[in-house]
Amino acid sequence: MKLLQNNTIDHLVNALDVSALRNRLLAQNLANVNTPYYKRLDVDFQSLLEKKIAKDELEIRRTHRKHFGRVIPEAGPPKVTRETKTIERFDQNNIDVEFEMAQVAENSLFFQAATQRLKGKFSGLHKVIRGQ
Repeated sequence: MKLLQNNTIDHLVNALDVSALRNRLLAQNLANVNTPYYKRLDVDFQSLLEKKIAKDELEIRRTHRKHFGRVIPEAGPPKVTRETKTIERFDQNNIDVEFEMAQVAENSLFFQAATQRLKGKFSGLHKVIRGQ
């Protein structure tokens, strides 16, 4: 359906998918807090952003001769990284429960914000369909 094909909606759905993946990884980290030699997992947003900035793909570009807008490049699949450079405990595990819980809270806020924005987009579409 062409009406639902929208860059913003696509990117918000991708953001929700990545946030859900990150939540699973953070839960896995917490579940393995007492597992010897376990190293924390996370989604690597920073390197993806740096890559896009380095390629100068986050600038405003003209997408149509009558429009100006920002083209958001495809991010590709999220990269899951294993953190090996942090301070380890005596059992070589590097999970810090307080840090993981802070990451869960941050991810939850991100998920809620993306959900609210997606809800707003669908609400706008609903109003257009109803002719309001």
